[in-house]
Amino acid sequence: MLGVPGKKQRNPAITIKLNKMAKEAKLSTEELEALKNTINQLNSVQTQIGGIELQKHELLHAFAQMKTKLEEQQKELQTKYGDKVIDINTGELREPAKED
Repeated sequence: MLGVPGKKQRNPAITIKLNKMAKEAKLSTEELEALKNTINQLNSVQTQIGGIELQKHELLHAFAQMKTKLEEQQKELQTKYGDKVIDINTGELREPAKED
């Protein structure tokens, strides 16, 4: 059974429950290199996920700022022109559809 103790260790110690039939208590060079390679890939992916989460946070913050700016612009235009529908392509104003 393989296990990586601890959650955020850079060089985690690997514990292995050896088969009773195993003659050697040491990994072969190939096994050790393969294991190290897998751990390095795992660490790399984990680092990339952290970077993506940081970008996500920054984008969500930028989105919230732009949403606030749009709301402020809408209030200014409503104060100036009243309740109108704006054609975003032409800038033309028209009365909103009346509800019955």
